[in-house]
Amino acid sequence: MVRYKIHGIEEINVNMNAKIFVLSGTIDELEGLSKNKKIKNEYAIVSKILANNKVEGIKSQMSKVDDELVEKSKEYVIATNDKELRQRIKSFGGKSIYIRKLTFVDFSEING
Repeated sequence: MVRYKIHGIEEINVNMNAKIFVLSGTIDELEGLSKNKKIKNEYAIVSKILANNKVEGIKSQMSKVDDELVEKSKEYVIATNDKELRQRIKSFGGKSIYIRKLTFVDFSEING
């Protein structure tokens, strides 16, 4: 969402009135990718957005973040643009949202 300047947290709050969480494993993955200069800048922005919006962390319980997200998708709506992960979530009976056309958050997968 940062890369395409989408105000995803605001859209989620307006459309779902939801509490937002992030897995510690997701942050660890992003931190690992931040060795790339472009990702490093995005990581810094993401960190500020999470802090400013009081996004709570959930300690990862599994070594593979995607597997854990699939497991949690029955309890939580997962925000991801990873097409394969979204398909796994759908097959599992979970719900996800994603950025559509690089301009807005698509809630259609949770609304029917």
